[in-house]
Amino acid sequence: MPAILPGTPLDSFVNAICQAASEGLTQALSTSWNCTMSAEKAPESGDAAATYIVFSVAGGIAGNATLQVSTADVLLLGQKALNEAVEATAQLEPRHREALEGVAKKIAATSVSALKESFGEVQVQASLAESSAGAGTSVRLVLEEAAVGKRTVELQLSDELVASMSAVKLGRADDSVKNASEDIPGNLDRILGVKLNLCLRFGRRSLTLREVLDLNSGSVVELDRQVQEPADLMLGDKLVARGEVVIVDGNYGIRVTEVVDV
Repeated sequence: MPAILPGTPLDSFVNAICQAASEGLTQALSTSWNCTMSAEKAPESGDAAATYIVFSVAGGIAGNATLQVSTADVLLLGQKALNEAVEATAQLEPRHREALEGVAKKIAATSVSALKESFGEVQVQASLAESSAGAGTSVRLVLEEAAVGKRTVELQLSDELVASMSAVKLGRADDSVKNASEDIPGNLDRILGVKLNLCLRFGRRSLTLREVLDLNSGSVVELDRQVQEPADLMLGDKLVARGEVVIVDGNYGIRVTEVVDV
C-alpha cells in the first residue's frame, strides 16, 4: 500500500483508531496498553481461524474498518479480559470471543471522540466476524503491553471508508478556500483569475556532469521514489500538494491526497 503521509485523512483516521485502541484496551484489561502504526507492510496471515473485529462507521464518514486478530491473540485478550491466567496452550472457547467483543465495543465507544476532531460526528459499532470483508487498504498496527510484549494486528479499511474520508477533507478545504476568497479586498480579487503553471514531479535524482553527458537514447535514470509513493504537484519550486497519478482521457492527472501549507 502507499505510504501514509502525515496530515492526510488516512493518517488522521489510523492515529485516532490507535488512540482509541490504547485507551479501550487499558480500560478493559486494567493494564497499560499502547497502540502504534507500523511503517511496515501488513503481513499475510496464515491463520485460517483468525477473528475479525468489524468497526462499522456512520455519520461524518461511512464504511468499515476491520481488525484481523490471530487465534492466539483472541485467546490472550479474552483471558486477560476475564481475569484468567494467561495460558497459550488453553482451549479457545466462546467466552473468550465474547470477552474480546466487549473489549472491541469499548474501543468503538472511545473512537467516537477520537475521530470527531478530524471527521465530525460519527457513530461506531463493533462486532465480530468470521471472515474479512475483502479488498481494501491494509495497515499494520502494533499493540504493546509490558507483560505480553508486542502483538501485531492488521487493520483493513474498506474502499468506501477511504473515499468518504477523502471527501470530508476535500469538502473542508473547499470551504476554507471559499471563506478566504470572500475576505480578499476588491483590489486583490482580480489576481484570482491569473493562470499558474503547475507540474507533476515523480521523483528526482542528482547526476554528475559526466553522467549527464553520457545520457543517450535508451538510458534509464532511476529516481528516488518508489512506484507506490505519491507524486508531487509543484508550483515553480514550491510543493503545493501530493497525490496519486491517474489517467484522464488519455492524459496524466493527479488525485490529490494531501494539500501542503505554502
